[in-house]
Amino acid sequence: MRFSFFTFGGSQFWADVFFYQKWRIQRNCVSKTYRLLDAWDIVRHKGTFEECRKAFINYIDIYELPRQDGPMIVMLHGFGENKNVFKPVWRKALKRGYLAAAVNYPSMQCDIESHIRQLIFLLNNLEDTKEVSFVTSGVGAILLRKLFSIKAPWQQKLKIGNIVEVCPPNQGSRFIDALSKNALMRWICGPMSEELSPESVAKIPPFPKNVKVGIIYCKPSCKGIAMLLPERIRKLLLSKDDAKLTGGEDFIEISNSQSNVFKNRSVIGAVLNYIEFGNFR
Repeated sequence: MRFSFFTFGGSQFWADVFFYQKWRIQRNCVSKTYRLLDAWDIVRHKGTFEECRKAFINYIDIYELPRQDGPMIVMLHGFGENKNVFKPVWRKALKRGYLAAAVNYPSMQCDIESHIRQLIFLLNNLEDTKEVSFVTSGVGAILLRKLFSIKAPWQQKLKIGNIVEVCPPNQGSRFIDALSKNALMRWICGPMSEELSPESVAKIPPFPKNVKVGIIYCKPSCKGIAMLLPERIRKLLLSKDDAKLTGGEDFIEISNSQSNVFKNRSVIGAVLNYIEFGNFR
């Protein structure tokens, strides 16, 4: 028996290129094919982008999907993660009346330019929303900074809200850069791993001055595991200074013991407060 309509994961090969009312169209970075997923991540159609878009329009009538309405929060995960890392904050955002799109991108398969093309395409095709804010995890902050440095129609079409970066390697990731020096790890981690060195990240322009950015650095409340690592590896891990940006960005440090920082209630509260009010408290 075949259950071809289930996705069975694949987050490191599928990139979201369209989002509407929790439905999404994804593109496979290897086969270049497209698929339409419903709000429960079940495949409803496969084919070209145009065919998936046409199928989605038919499903609008079948399921009587309402129009999107309200400000959108776009969430970009970190290296090796997927959209599910945002589930706790995503649920709270919906309760506050926001539209929320946790975007999948194949972080270990493509380079930064490919991810930027994907995000530009998605934002250019964002419908029935006039304002967009952003929440990033880890290297998602690097992608977002690069995204803002490239002029695209979405920047004129949408009002830009606030940005929250959680544990961002704003000065580059020394750890991922070290992994990329090894041929086997470079093959496993993909081309993006070679683009996250401090030298490469320093070349990315800062955010526009009119964009309000808040940074959350999560300080481990228990350093037991980290202390078991060799000193040369501990020195490569994200520090408070690595998370900072030059400029007037807001910065807060939160103690954290969760493996997923977005399960930390203080982090969730700080993220949504900044998106809504422009401050963490």
